[in-house]
Amino acid sequence: MSKSPLKIKKLGLLFLLMLVVLSWGLAFVAIKYLLEVHGLSPMGLTALRYVPAGIISLAIMLIFYGPKRMMAAWNQEWRGIWLYGLTGVLGYNLALNFGETRIAAGTASLIVGLSPIMTLVASRLALGELITFRKLAGIIVAFAGLFVVVRWGANEPVSFNYLWGVLITLGAPLSWAIYTIVGKPMVGREDPNLVTLSAILWGSLPLSFFIPDSAAALPFRAWGALAFLTLVCTIFGFLVWSWALKKTEAARLGVVVYLIPLVTVLAGTMLLGERVTVGLIVGGMVLISGVVLAET
Repeated sequence: MSKSPLKIKKLGLLFLLMLVVLSWGLAFVAIKYLLEVHGLSPMGLTALRYVPAGIISLAIMLIFYGPKRMMAAWNQEWRGIWLYGLTGVLGYNLALNFGETRIAAGTASLIVGLSPIMTLVASRLALGELITFRKLAGIIVAFAGLFVVVRWGANEPVSFNYLWGVLITLGAPLSWAIYTIVGKPMVGREDPNLVTLSAILWGSLPLSFFIPDSAAALPFRAWGALAFLTLVCTIFGFLVWSWALKKTEAARLGVVVYLIPLVTVLAGTMLLGERVTVGLIVGGMVLISGVVLAET
C-alpha cells in the first residue's frame, strides 16, 4: 500500500531536519578542529566561513528574487536586517569561535543550547512579555544545569581561562536571543528566506577585511571543513530551517534542536578525543530539561 503524498512530505521534512541537526551538531566540532588543528584565529575562521556564504546568498537572491525585490526589502527593513546580520552573523559566531578556543566543543554546544532561555529573558526585559511560573522554573533549572556543566563538566580544576571561555560563549545565545526578537516582527512582514539571506550578506561585508593571508596555504581537509560550515551548516541549514518554520509549529521544531548537543558531544568524543564526564552528562541533562520545561 503506497504512502499518501502528505505523509511522504512529512517524512521528507523530518529527514531534512535531521540532516540540519546533524550538521549543526557537527559544526561545533568543525570549528574546534579548525581553531586547534589548523590554527585559524576566531576572526579569520568567521571570515572564511561567512564571506563565501555572503556571496552565495547574494547569488541566490538575484536568481530567485531579483534586484527590484531585494532593494524594496532592503529599503523597508534595512535597520532590522542590519541588526539581524550584526547579531546572527557577527555576534553569535565571534562569541562562539572565541569561546571554543578555551572550552570543549560539547560544552560550547550545551551553552548555546541556552538560546531559548536567553530569548525568554530578553523578551521579558525588552518587550515586557510575561514569564509564567513554569517558565521561571525552567530558567532556574537550566542555569543550575549550566553551573554543573561549568563546575564539574571538564573533570579538571576550573581556571580563569576556562571561565573566561564560558563567559565569552554565553555571548552566542545572547546574540541569538536578540536575533530572534529582532527577526520575529520582520519575518512577519517580509519573506523569511529573503531576510535571512540578506542578513548573511550584510553581516559578511565587514568580515571581508579579515580574511587571513594564510588562507591559501590551508590544506584540503581545512577547506573541506570550511566548505561544510559554509554550504551545509549556513546556507542549507538556515534555508531548510526557515522553510520548516512555514510547514510546522516552532514548538515541534524545538524538539529536534535538543538533539544538537548530543550530536556534538558524541562527535567531539569520536573525532577530537574530548572526554565525556559525569558532570557533563548530568549537567547537560539538567540544562536541557530546564529548556524543555521553559518552552512547553
